[in-house]
Amino acid sequence: MSARAPLPLGLQRPSAVEPPRAEGWPPPPHDPRERELALLVAGWEVRVFGGRKFAYFVTRGFWHLQLWHPEARVSVLTPSRLTRGLYEAYPIANWKAQAPDYDRLVTLLGGLVAAKLPDRATLLRLERALVTEVVRGSGGVLS
Repeated sequence: MSARAPLPLGLQRPSAVEPPRAEGWPPPPHDPRERELALLVAGWEVRVFGGRKFAYFVTRGFWHLQLWHPEARVSVLTPSRLTRGLYEAYPIANWKAQAPDYDRLVTLLGGLVAAKLPDRATLLRLERALVTEVVRGSGGVLS
């Protein structure tokens, strides 16, 4: 029996496979190669910064999650000071677009992206566990 706690329904532990190095990746801050793969959720990779970037982003209110859908090649950043407190998606009309909340994010992506976002409750749990609690535990600035 594993000492690891089971993951909530719909979450999987990721393999160590990284996206292939090729042209055509999104520009920063949406390039998934800048972050480490943390979890897989309903076809979306949940990615976070590691190392020195972790400390820098957490303590300054820039800490966020990236949801990356490798098949659809879509990136979503969760709200932080980096995105002025908004969700940010790429590519939308060949550039970035922002949404103030989950419902508007779904609407924004709905007609343009074949990949369906994880449901609201799952995304909020991820944000709480991997953003809010991490920032709170570090003594960093909540965004």
